[in-house]
Amino acid sequence: MSRINRRSFLAIASGLIPSFLLSKAQASVGFNLAKAASSKGTLLAKSSSIKVGQTQVYTGNDSSGRSVEVILSRTKTGLVALNGTCTHQGCTVALNKTKLICPCHGSVFQANSGVVVLGPNGSPKNAIKPLYKYTVVEKSGNIYIS
Repeated sequence: MSRINRRSFLAIASGLIPSFLLSKAQASVGFNLAKAASSKGTLLAKSSSIKVGQTQVYTGNDSSGRSVEVILSRTKTGLVALNGTCTHQGCTVALNKTKLICPCHGSVFQANSGVVVLGPNGSPKNAIKPLYKYTVVEKSGNIYIS
């Protein structure tokens, strides 16, 4: 019987993760990154919609009209907004508790920071860049990104 290395195992296993295990807390509020609602940036959500320790996914459009997901997490130190596009080959990541998993090649990111936990197909974490972080402003009960 042949042995399988870790990288091969992770490549095979990541393709077998059932989609129902990759749950998304989909927010009902849409946004458009192309049209800033104010000088503060693009309105993403109400401040009351996300509590400390929570992560939510918001869907909107970029300036080209393409669908974009923004992952918003509230930590004890503040808010973090991440672009939900994997930096490997552009697949949309899926929220799984405290991790963001790329369904295409199995990359794993921390949901509250965008830091790479595992690269594509089991490669080292320095094989790809962390998720893009938006600038977040919270003012007058609203959360804005830019």
